[in-house]
Amino acid sequence: MKELPIGISTFPEIIQKGYLYVDKTAIIYSIVSRKKYYFLNRPRRFGKSLLVSTIEAIFTANRELFAGLAIDSLPYDWQKHPVISISFSGIPYTTPELLEDGIKRYLKDIAAEHQIVLQKGTAGEMLKELVKTLAISTTVVLLVDEYDYPILQHIHDKETAKAIRGILKSFYGFIKDLDKYLRFVFFTGVSKFSNTSLFSGLNNLEDIGLDIESNTLLGYTSAEVAHYFHEHVVHMAHKIGCSKERLLEDIKTWYDGYQFALERHATKVYNPFSVMLCLTKGRFSNYWFQTGTPSFLMTLLEEKSYPIEEFEHMEVTENNLGAFDIDAIPLGVVLFQAGYLTIQGYNQETGNYVLTYPNKETIDSLIENVFASMTSKPEAYLNSIVSALRRAFKECDFKQIQTILTQLYAHVPYTIHIGEEKYYQTIFYLAFKLTGAVIAVEQPTHDGRIDVVLETLGAYFIIEMKINAPAIKALEQIKYKKYYQPYESKGKKIILVGIAFDTTRKNISELEYEELPMQKK
Repeated sequence: MKELPIGISTFPEIIQKGYLYVDKTAIIYSIVSRKKYYFLNRPRRFGKSLLVSTIEAIFTANRELFAGLAIDSLPYDWQKHPVISISFSGIPYTTPELLEDGIKRYLKDIAAEHQIVLQKGTAGEMLKELVKTLAISTTVVLLVDEYDYPILQHIHDKETAKAIRGILKSFYGFIKDLDKYLRFVFFTGVSKFSNTSLFSGLNNLEDIGLDIESNTLLGYTSAEVAHYFHEHVVHMAHKIGCSKERLLEDIKTWYDGYQFALERHATKVYNPFSVMLCLTKGRFSNYWFQTGTPSFLMTLLEEKSYPIEEFEHMEVTENNLGAFDIDAIPLGVVLFQAGYLTIQGYNQETGNYVLTYPNKETIDSLIENVFASMTSKPEAYLNSIVSALRRAFKECDFKQIQTILTQLYAHVPYTIHIGEEKYYQTIFYLAFKLTGAVIAVEQPTHDGRIDVVLETLGAYFIIEMKINAPAIKALEQIKYKKYYQPYESKGKKIILVGIAFDTTRKNISELEYEELPMQKK
């Protein structure tokens, strides 16, 4: 059983040391054989750096590393080219000046490997000199990994981010005049900033991030998980005492579901980092999320009043999916490009693409993170609240439900800037989403909107919230407007719940409920 290359993003090391490699070289071959300038964005920990390393190995003609892989049997010429490979995650970025100096040192190190001494100048001028010098005998390959990393580290500070962008724009601007010296140019990153703001002049840079051909280039398909990881799946299934088929279904639930292409029936892919860690450790967890949530994302969520309940069905345009800029950061697009939301479908009526959570890991992790951001309470507290709520609803113990919710609201500071009703509704949604219940807010009916519909294995809870009004008024509204009617034929108990909030106490003041008689079939 081959060891899994967790944290290893160097293709030669993976092959030479016998790690498991999921063969993506047929897709890579089609990319390097067709055009010259490419851009690909994918979430962090999705294998972008390994892809860049693999492309470098192809262009340095290390064919022996590809023995038995798809590209080895394809008509590739294996001509050797000098490669300039730049990873911006390894360059200092705390100030624009440090970034400029860091790029210069990086280029000098590459030049030294080729016995070249670069003259003084800007980073862009040094890149130009390096490319021209290396291209004396043959054309050069330029690979730029994490091109946006310095910007994203300052995205919360627009002025610094713009200054960083200026450095990078100037640096990338030199590439357009080097066309005749270049064989292939490939950029990777997490986000796609608009061409006018960063890639001015590189009009021929092809963005393949949303193309069907590159949809499965990074991440694993179900077929790849079943084939390449067969021994690991069998081993883990035996370890935890379940069937291989059941384990594959659980892995799918936790880590599958990413779609990057715009085509409606594109193949979904798994998060590669989480799959490998799950199979290595023999247990499920939110591995990808644990490696770090961008602080700017939490800041952005707070600025947007934590619209967490919208993430299950968020519509965006195709143009929005393609790019954004520092001055205008659409929340849905950031969540999509960062990997917290994925393409679910297409709304023919509006012409928009529908985004949703890809899998259990992202649902649980994002909600837990938002909840922690709002309450400043440790994860253990959240787990105990969720467990108690799940048990209370299963037993329909409404006295206990009110007690738990009262404790919960007492720990959420009211200083967060959310409208009163939205404040109570958002916290309610977060808590119950984590219980595993199916929850929907602001559900439209023929006569208004239901505040919350909560579905458990045995019941529907139709919930109406009232601010500074008796809970009985909430129950009366549910019955008067017959909010329960769409659920009467579904064969489950229907329980009407009215919750009253007191804005003086910033908490629940009353809870009333009533179970409707089951309809006879």
